[in-house]
Amino acid sequence: MEKTVKKAIINILSVFSILTLGSCNFPRNGTPESIGAAPTPIPEPLPAGYTDLLQEKIASGEWTREEGLVTMLRLFAGEIQVSEAGLGQGVLKAEGFGILQLAGDYLRNGTDQAAKDEITRLLNLLVPSQEALDRYSIPEEQASVRSPGLAAPARQDLDCASLWVDGFSDTLFQSYPCFMVGKQIIAGGSYQVYYPLAWHGDDSRDSYYLATLDAIQDTVPLFQTYGTVKWIYFVFSTLPYSLDTPDVETLALTDDGTFRPGTEACPVIIFPAALTIDIDEYKQTIAHEIFHCFQACNLPDQDFGGGEDSFWWLEGTAEYFSNLVYPATNYEYETADSFSSLSSTNPLTDMTYENFVFFQFMGNQLGPVGLIDMLRSMPTTPGRAAQLAALAAIPGMGETFEEFVRANLDNTLFDSDGTTMDVLTGYSGEFLFTDIANRNFSAEPFVFARYMVIFDSEESFAVETLSEGTGHSGWRPIASVGGWGPIPATVNGGCEDLLSVLYVITTTPGTVRTETVATTMVSEAPCDECLVGKWEATNDSFLAYMQSVVSAGGADVPTVESVTGTVFLELGGDGIGYGGYRNLKVYETGVGGVEGTEAIVTFEGFSSGPYTADGSALIGLGGTTELLVTMEILVNGVSFGSTNIPLRPEDFPVSATIPTRYTCSDDTLLTWPPVEGITEPIMYERIFP
Repeated sequence: MEKTVKKAIINILSVFSILTLGSCNFPRNGTPESIGAAPTPIPEPLPAGYTDLLQEKIASGEWTREEGLVTMLRLFAGEIQVSEAGLGQGVLKAEGFGILQLAGDYLRNGTDQAAKDEITRLLNLLVPSQEALDRYSIPEEQASVRSPGLAAPARQDLDCASLWVDGFSDTLFQSYPCFMVGKQIIAGGSYQVYYPLAWHGDDSRDSYYLATLDAIQDTVPLFQTYGTVKWIYFVFSTLPYSLDTPDVETLALTDDGTFRPGTEACPVIIFPAALTIDIDEYKQTIAHEIFHCFQACNLPDQDFGGGEDSFWWLEGTAEYFSNLVYPATNYEYETADSFSSLSSTNPLTDMTYENFVFFQFMGNQLGPVGLIDMLRSMPTTPGRAAQLAALAAIPGMGETFEEFVRANLDNTLFDSDGTTMDVLTGYSGEFLFTDIANRNFSAEPFVFARYMVIFDSEESFAVETLSEGTGHSGWRPIASVGGWGPIPATVNGGCEDLLSVLYVITTTPGTVRTETVATTMVSEAPCDECLVGKWEATNDSFLAYMQSVVSAGGADVPTVESVTGTVFLELGGDGIGYGGYRNLKVYETGVGGVEGTEAIVTFEGFSSGPYTADGSALIGLGGTTELLVTMEILVNGVSFGSTNIPLRPEDFPVSATIPTRYTCSDDTLLTWPPVEGITEPIMYERIFP
């Protein structure tokens, strides 16, 4: 009985395989992606952060390192206007952590004593010690005694305004409290927030004070599950920072110990501009700064030893871990376009905040603790090449980086909130094949090189490829999500150009991976525009067809009583066809010639692949179909359970290269799959366009 049913199923599948060829999956909802135009490259992005901007200006000769550091620190301290700093259009992530890192490093290793003295003065001004703050602070509960909105005496306000600028001098300011301090005690750790007393009662500002306390409570316990979180204090700055250029602002900076190494607490300075952003984004910013303190405590050798060469992972992981605290906020997406643009030409180690995309992938693979363990393998001495070599030495990184590339191109990289991360908006280049041609596609280590490769419509191309250098390459039609493989020996443009994507990558330092693609022959390829569109089979015609198929089995023929569900096709103008089953159920009685025996066969799945059609014959060019087929047997109404039916390539009696006869009109498609002895057609109705 099962043999008879299985033979019927195989015949049915052979019919379907002719029309829906391929080796790649649909999106998870079972609906093929629409076929659209290629994304266009995005404009050159702004520098991701102040350190990126500093490095650009040093490389161009506009600044020396000393000039750049002093200029940035004077800007943060409010001693110069933003417009005077010469920052151009500004930066994407307005955070000062990296500049303080570089300034602290210069104090240890720099050679210009005048610059070191100025940097020391500015750092002391920017980052007051907790001891100094405590001299001019009162507990929050004492500040709350004063009615909201009632300002301090005018003289006190004046002194507090001068306090920070004058360096918290205890000889000048001995009488007036200028800050109230709130405190969170978490697992024995102390986390203070110093808030200007003159702001107390101003709801527009108080909300950020309260949000800071909330962010500490949300972030520290989570990070403590990954490692040690050192004591942290947060200070709302009252320095006269200028916002005369609205596009350039500083939200916060963190001194993780490079300026005052060995200090017990980690300071986070919050600038007035932070009080203008959305509260949820503000809280993720605080979580980002807390993770910098976490890095200093748990990865001190890698953090401080690598210097600015470590920024690629210091900022990238701070973005990722802050999103773990607030998965629905996604403030890290500020640099998504920058990742799309730079990753096609720059290695990961040449980017900073943008690497949240890579660390999201690695976090998904390893988990947060595993990711931190990975960071322990990073260098403890300076050198960009050392960073690249350490990344490459992680076991399995070649395959892992390829999975990362494919996940981005297929839009299957999941964010912390469970949604997919769609961050790519462009390609490394776009290349059109119209005739015999030879083109090279290449990439250096950890560059996410991806190319749009277009094959002209109504043409068939004989293709040869040659790979040089260690690494990986992959190709697929742009609409065949997940269908990666080498470029086939024959590629056909359909009624429209065939858009495809080719990636070329390597993770081997000192290596260039090159993929050479040559079209050696071009001939005409048939095209039938009538087929282009979405189709669904009528259940009546499919029932009649299936009855003719099972009847071909000879004796003990069951009766096909009903067909429910959907058989669908989408035939694209680019020569890529799709199709599948959505909960297709075939109900048969008299299975095996036994009265009272029933079978319910369920088909669920989809496939895709190339096709050609000349108006009368449709030809597939190879590929496989991935389906789940289950069968439930009932005898006298009693179920004997369900079973999956295994299918192997040799189970299909019809080759995918044999033409399938069809006729197509405006709204109707009739197909006669080449199954021996079967003359009943399947009728499809057009549902779009």
